[in-house]
Amino acid sequence: MDINNITKAHFIGVGGIGVSAIIRLFDDRGIVISGSDGTLPESGMLPEGRYHEGHDANNVSGDTSVIIYSPAVPHDNPERMRGAELGITQLSYPEALALVTKHNHTIAVSGTHGKSTTTALLGRLFQEGGLDASVIVGADVPEWNHNYHKGIGDLFIVEACEYRRNMMNLSPQAILLTNLELDHPDYYHDLADVKSAFRDYIEKLSGEDLLIINNDDANIRDITKDFDAIIVRYGVGGGADLVARNIEQGSTEQTFELVWKGTSLGIFSTPLPGLFNIYNILAACATYLAYSGRSDIIQRVLTKFTGVGRRFEVLGTLQNAIIISDYAHHPTALAAVVEAARTRYKGKNILTVFRPHHRERTIKLMDDFVTTILGIPHCILVEIYDVPGREEETLVSSKDIIERVFTHDPRKDVIYAKDLAEAEQITRNQSSLFDVILVVGAGDADHLARRLIK
Repeated sequence: MDINNITKAHFIGVGGIGVSAIIRLFDDRGIVISGSDGTLPESGMLPEGRYHEGHDANNVSGDTSVIIYSPAVPHDNPERMRGAELGITQLSYPEALALVTKHNHTIAVSGTHGKSTTTALLGRLFQEGGLDASVIVGADVPEWNHNYHKGIGDLFIVEACEYRRNMMNLSPQAILLTNLELDHPDYYHDLADVKSAFRDYIEKLSGEDLLIINNDDANIRDITKDFDAIIVRYGVGGGADLVARNIEQGSTEQTFELVWKGTSLGIFSTPLPGLFNIYNILAACATYLAYSGRSDIIQRVLTKFTGVGRRFEVLGTLQNAIIISDYAHHPTALAAVVEAARTRYKGKNILTVFRPHHRERTIKLMDDFVTTILGIPHCILVEIYDVPGREEETLVSSKDIIERVFTHDPRKDVIYAKDLAEAEQITRNQSSLFDVILVVGAGDADHLARRLIK
């Protein structure tokens, strides 16, 4: 299918972060939009179109050129079934992303953690540096049209998700790998399966293409051994092309020195907290520098870049407590966010409200979740969020995490909440005891954070 032949598109799952970006791109191209979702986004969040709450075969008109659906939408969805009856081409979001980028020079940002922040920052560097790539990112970016930026040239930067090997749909000229761990255990059998998938992915590059890697990640180093491509390495350790050193974390910013191929570029500052964000910055800057980027542009962008939606996003206050929303849903990411908060708000009392995401992830990574929760001073653990279309009859609860935590430390301050409503009540009752309240999790955890500031 050629995007130039599309005149009308119907989207199923318009509230999804990926699908909504394609909607905005199609709207920019003058394509007529229709779509549906179980619950529609707030009015004005999407471009003009004919949107329906709920799924019904009558939502699909016969003159539709293509149906694009979220990977969470099953094959027996009535709108997909109607599309099949009418002979309308259907594409999943990852397939649609491949369609819109196939004629562009594409940089794909991939890995377990940090993709959204890295993609957005890389896009801002290119934009300010005069390269101005189009960008699709898995989070809202304050400077752009939510999760999409329309560039002026041939470059396209995309966040490439690894779930179900979706990144394999793309044919990029550059791949950026942030880090690799076991995640999405409802699809990947184990870490070896993850590494195998990513090795297959980078094999899509030719010897003249570009691979940017986190040199401090042992799993990435393993899969890139003897790999034939132009490789740019970044890290805080030795042996990398771009190194961050002399990192100082303060109450309002971090400062660090960047060294590119042995030459110091100077001292830089960022309002983003945490070592994990230093790695995100290194990833974006290494890629930008590989495209002949300038250090003065890096300096300017880093100073102003405040991040993306739901990534250590400071929303407001409840009484005197600062409310922060974060998307972390993997044990490693949860630990990193909590550590960033403890460093940024040193000496302050911090409450973490965490809702695990997906029962299969919870049971497969149970030991890691227990270890992480043990390291959190004060925690409210909400019942696990059930992911639509991805849950099996897996009998596991947040109570199981707490039970195992108590076997290690019976006095640990961790409280169970059966749902977001109970979590809100407990949080409000305890808010006067805390200076900072972190609300962490994918799915609907952000709803709680936003209710707390009202």
